[in-house]
Amino acid sequence: MFDSVPSDAVSYVASAYLFFLLMVLVYIAILGAKFQRISRELGELIDEIEADREDAPAGGAKTGADDANRTSGDSPVREESSV
Repeated sequence: MFDSVPSDAVSYVASAYLFFLLMVLVYIAILGAKFQRISRELGELIDEIEADREDAPAGGAKTGADDANRTSGDSPVREESSV
């Protein structure tokens, strides 16, 4: 069955498949590292938000300094237009 296929061609095909498998494994490793980094950074952001909530005044009262330094264009809330 394999008499008509040269042995060099079989080794080239096998090496191509091994190279492809290696590239897929490297890609998965890169994605895993990126996922771990993003997960760690997300955890740090959540911790910062929770710490800010704990440090905020009780009752959600604003201080006068919050509104005194803000102009109308500095609003953190984006207004949506109804079109």
